[in-house]
Amino acid sequence: MLVVVACWVASVRINWNDWRVDPQYSYGMLVPLLVGGLLLRRWEDRPAPTRPSRGGRAGGMVFLLTGSLLLTLVIPLAEGNPDWRPLGLAASIASVVVTLAVLFELGGRSWLKHFFFPITFFLIAVPWPRNFEQSVMSGLMSWNTSTTTEILHWSGYEAIRQGNLILLPVGVLGIEEACSGIRSLQSGLMVALFFGEVFRLHPIRRVMLLVVALFAALAGNILRSALLAVVAYRQGIDAVSVWHDPAGLIVLVITVSAVIACALRWKRKGSFRSGVNDDGKHSAKTPIQRGAGELWNPSLPFLFSVLSIILGSMLLTEVWFRIHDLPTGRGWEWEISRRVGVPGVSDVPIAPGTLRMMFYPEGFSEKWIGSSKETAQSFFLSWPAGRTALQSVRMHSPEVCLSNIGMRMEGALDDAEFGSPAGMIRLHGWLFSQHGMPVYVFHAIMEQGSASSERERVDDSLKARLRNVVQGKRNRGQRMVEVAFWNLPSEAAARDALKRYFQETLTMRTTVSPISN
Repeated sequence: MLVVVACWVASVRINWNDWRVDPQYSYGMLVPLLVGGLLLRRWEDRPAPTRPSRGGRAGGMVFLLTGSLLLTLVIPLAEGNPDWRPLGLAASIASVVVTLAVLFELGGRSWLKHFFFPITFFLIAVPWPRNFEQSVMSGLMSWNTSTTTEILHWSGYEAIRQGNLILLPVGVLGIEEACSGIRSLQSGLMVALFFGEVFRLHPIRRVMLLVVALFAALAGNILRSALLAVVAYRQGIDAVSVWHDPAGLIVLVITVSAVIACALRWKRKGSFRSGVNDDGKHSAKTPIQRGAGELWNPSLPFLFSVLSIILGSMLLTEVWFRIHDLPTGRGWEWEISRRVGVPGVSDVPIAPGTLRMMFYPEGFSEKWIGSSKETAQSFFLSWPAGRTALQSVRMHSPEVCLSNIGMRMEGALDDAEFGSPAGMIRLHGWLFSQHGMPVYVFHAIMEQGSASSERERVDDSLKARLRNVVQGKRNRGQRMVEVAFWNLPSEAAARDALKRYFQETLTMRTTVSPISN
């Protein structure tokens, strides 16, 4: 059983960062406890164990070894690439496979079938791959915006949709990711699966419960957006922030209540009775009667080897990365200074929802009118070293965010470079249009504290991720700068304005060593 415990400790550790920093997956912290509760319920009416055949036991050992080796490979990859979400899924699947293989060795097919759902229930807590998640959220936000606009029209309110924004006479209402409904959808699916198992519902009714959770989450979120729009109409756009979180909580409560109500309505009589299987037949609540030596003595060296591999991977990974956290030479850092007291420059508060979506970075935003009469706005954000959310930050690039607020991307521009021989910053450029006028946008995300004097670009190829492990390179924190210009006649004028901005704000300096975790 130590093998199973080691696997789940590693899996929870890999997924923990997303549970901790992303409110969308905060429910994941509760799932291991729910899994434990479901297992205890299943243990009460477990069937009599059956002895696997020799071939079955050999197959179980193959699955046990395969899952353990997969987890052993994932552990160092996750340490060097903490934001690569497929690793969390791989680690969780490996732990599920190992656990099911051990249960098969203990109780044969009867136990494998009986405990299958509680073990696999853990997968509901695994964060979705970011590309898939972003696609779902973008679709939900677009559908939410258009449907809310139609509801306002039917109710006699004036509203115009622009991207994921709703233009009202009193201001602009933004349908952001927190308003997409994906959080209530994921929580509803988790609750549906959990209570379907608690009440031992028929498989068809479990599917129906999932459908109820889906429709309750989507419908509740539409009502939430419409309610916030009406509040903005009647009380002003500032009142939306007051009602935003309470309305979200109401939607979550409605979704969960609808699921629980249907589960209670559909539960079968006697489903709590000990000794009743899923097919309704009686099974004896019988403890394991065969001796430990009959099962475990031949496999003890094998199990000890598997446990040693997993624990060795965890220990050696930590030692390897800690060694490479030690000072290794000279590097460089850069930052953007806030222009306090400069005429024409004003601070722009960053919305709490934006900070929440980007996992609470430090930084600021400024707006100003330049010497060429251009209007400009900049963002400078920084994330500390450790398990930050680099992939999520990159998903909120200008290509995504500016398109969501109604701008149209016309094309990419050549990169712009600034700095000195000690280090170079490369910014990617885009040309957008807003109300027929050009908007020039420049954006860069770079890792902080690199010992290299060469310019760095985010590389998420498999080769680069493996290189992070070989070099013992953890996430040392990121810094992001984004600058946008309006009312300029050409790209050349935008680049000149960008150069003037960096001359006033960019500071670069050498460092003794990289940032250690």
